[in-house]
Amino acid sequence: MASEVLQGTSNASWSNSTGQNVRVIVYYIQVDSSPGTLTIGDMGGISMPSYTIVGKYLGSHNDQGQYGQNQTNTGGYNTRYGVPLEFVLPNGKSFSTTNTSKFNFLIIPEGG
Repeated sequence: MASEVLQGTSNASWSNSTGQNVRVIVYYIQVDSSPGTLTIGDMGGISMPSYTIVGKYLGSHNDQGQYGQNQTNTGGYNTRYGVPLEFVLPNGKSFSTTNTSKFNFLIIPEGG
């Protein structure tokens, strides 16, 4: 399997049926007015507050304070959260998002 780009303007969903592990790089996720969730395999949901934008190599500016590299938050000054920007997914597992308005993922198979 060649690398695959998964992008869209609503919720994302992808199941690994490649027969091997894959690496998933999160280049962009945008959550608007309702809190969002990134679910990875058996890990359960990872919450993202309203008005969140995260992504690898994402330049950001936030006039409410610094929230760490590769993320921005307009949902509130004291909001703290963590979202993986790269993860591995075994064969037979899936990942998905809820309440996202835009997304861009790169899926790279273990075998290249």
